[in-house]
Amino acid sequence: MPGRPRMHRGQGPGATARAFLFYCLALLALLPNAAAADALELSLSGVSDEMADNIRAFLSLTPLAQSDDADPSRIRRAHRRARAEIRQALQPFGYYTPTIDASLERRDGAWHARYAIEPGPPTRIAALELRVEGPGADDSALQAVVADSGLAEGARLDHAAYRTTRQQLVERAIERGYLEARLSRHRIEVNPTAHTARVALVLATGPAFYFGEVRIEQSILRPDFVAGYVPVEAGQRLTSARLLDLQFALSDSSYFRRVEVDVRKAAGEPYRPPEAEAAREGRKVPVVIDTEPRASRRYRIGVGYGTDTGPRLTTGIEFRRLNRRGHRARIDMLLSPVKRNVASQYTIPIGNVRTDQMTFSAALNQEEFGDGRSTKTTIGVSRDILWRGWRRNLYAKYALERFIFSGDTTESRLLTPGVSLSRKVADDPLFPRRGWSLFLDVHGANDDFLADTTFTQLRARANGVWPLGPRMRLLGRAEAGGTLLDDFAELPASERFYAGGDRSVRGYAYQSLGPENADGDVVGGEHLVVVSAEADVRVWGRWGVAAFYDAGNASNAWPPELAAGAGGGLRWASPIGMIRLDYAVPLDQRDEDWRIHFSMGPDL
Repeated sequence: MPGRPRMHRGQGPGATARAFLFYCLALLALLPNAAAADALELSLSGVSDEMADNIRAFLSLTPLAQSDDADPSRIRRAHRRARAEIRQALQPFGYYTPTIDASLERRDGAWHARYAIEPGPPTRIAALELRVEGPGADDSALQAVVADSGLAEGARLDHAAYRTTRQQLVERAIERGYLEARLSRHRIEVNPTAHTARVALVLATGPAFYFGEVRIEQSILRPDFVAGYVPVEAGQRLTSARLLDLQFALSDSSYFRRVEVDVRKAAGEPYRPPEAEAAREGRKVPVVIDTEPRASRRYRIGVGYGTDTGPRLTTGIEFRRLNRRGHRARIDMLLSPVKRNVASQYTIPIGNVRTDQMTFSAALNQEEFGDGRSTKTTIGVSRDILWRGWRRNLYAKYALERFIFSGDTTESRLLTPGVSLSRKVADDPLFPRRGWSLFLDVHGANDDFLADTTFTQLRARANGVWPLGPRMRLLGRAEAGGTLLDDFAELPASERFYAGGDRSVRGYAYQSLGPENADGDVVGGEHLVVVSAEADVRVWGRWGVAAFYDAGNASNAWPPELAAGAGGGLRWASPIGMIRLDYAVPLDQRDEDWRIHFSMGPDL
C-alpha cells in the first residue's frame, strides 16, 4: 500500500489559514482608503453662473461631488488637475490668464474643495475677418448671419459666438442652395500675454444650384400623373426646404413606401440666374427620385369598446391603386350594438393631385338615435380640395331612410347638397399642447327636387388646447347646430340633433338628451348646443388625471335649456391616441346618479 503523504513543516491547516489571511490583507492594501470613502462638497466663487456651469462640466471633481462615497485618492488626483481644467473652461469666454486660489481639506467627515477664481482681463478681438465670398456674397440670408454674429473688433472673444456663426453660415448656405459651400478660412489666434485675438471666418459659397429635370423612377403610375406630385419647377433655387417638400409630397401619398432623392451635381450645367436672384453664378442640376411602391392592397381589422357604442368590430380593405391614373377605393364595415354600417368609396385625384380629389360613395347604415332606430341607404359624390389653408368639401347625397319612434315607422327620401369647411392646427397630431380645430357645415333639401321635406341645417364644432404649465393642459370644446324647416315630423332621425355621451355631455347616456314624444321617447331636436371645459395633468409617464365640466342639450326651441355634468377621470397617452376613462355625475335630476365613460381618439 502506498504510504501516507508526509506533511512538511508549515503545511498544516493552521498554515493554510495564515496564508489566506495574508492574501486578504494584501488585497485590502491594493484598495487604499476604501473604507474611508467620504462625501465631497465643491464650491466655486468669483465667476458668473454661466462660467461656473462650464467649469463644472470640465472638472473631474464634478462627478465625484455627485457621489456620496467618493474615493479620497480619486479626489486628490482630481484636485491636482482642477487648475488646468478651470483654465480650459474659461477660455471659451475669452479669459486665458485667470488666477485660481484652490484648497482641498477634510473636516466633519467630508471633503471640501474650494476654488476662488479671478478670471483676469478678457481677451479682445484685435483683428476680425468675417465675410462671405463667391457668387452668394450678396445673399441677404447669409449677410444676416454675419450681422447677427456678435463678433466685432474690440469685443470680448466669445468662442460660443464663433462656433455658432461658423455653423450657421454653412447651414444657411446649404439651405439657400449653395451645395458646395465651405469655410475657406476659420481659425482663432490668441496672444495670451497681450490679451488679444485674431479671428478669421470666411465662407466661400460656390455657385448656387437650381432645379433642372426632375425624374421619378417608378413604373406603377403614368408619368404625367406622378409629375403632379412634384412641387418644384425647373429653374427654381434648389433649397433644402424644397428638396424636403419634394420628398414628402411623394412619401405622404399612398403609392410609395420608399422615396430617395438624389441631386446629380456632377451632371450639372452652367445656369444664369434671374436678375432677382442674389447669386452671380449658378448651376442647373438634374434630380432623380428613386421609389419603391407600396403593396397595392391593405387589409384592416380591429376591435374596440366605447360606452357610447359598446363593443365594436371594424374591418376594411383599401385598394391603394386601381389603375395607372392613381384611382383608389376602400370598403369598410363596422359592427356594434348601436351602429352597423357598410361603406364604400371610389376616389379620383383631380386638379392638384397632392391635395384635391373627387369621391363617389355608397353606404348602408343601421343606427339607434335616442329612443329610435334608423335604416339608411346613401349614395353620394363629393369634391374635396385645399382652399386657402382649409379643407373645402362640396358634396351631394341621396338617401333613402326608414326611422322608427314608439313603433311608428316613417320613410323619407332626401337629396341633400352641402358644403363643409375644416381646419386643424396643432403642435402634435396625437397629443397637442397647443392647437385648435374648426368644422363648419351647411346642407339642406327641397321637396320640389327629389326630397320629401324642405330644410336647411347649419352645424359648427370647435376644439382648442392650451398649455397651463409644463405638464398641464386646458381643453375646450363647443358644438352648435340649428335647423330651419316646415315640418319636424318629416325630418329623418339622422338629421336631428341629440346630446349626451362620451364626446357630448358626460354623465348622461349616449343621445339621451333631447325632446321627447308623448311616450317619453327621445326623438331628437331642431337645435343643439354643447360646451365643455377640461383640465388634465400628467402625473407619471404617459398617465394623467383630468377634471371636466360639460353642458348641453338638444331642443326644438332656441336656445336649448342646458343639462350639465361634471367629474374626473384617468388619461393614458397610448401609441394610438389618448384613452379616457371618466367618472361623471349628472347635475340635474336623473334616474342615474353617475356614469362611467370610456373613449379614445384625438383631442382635436
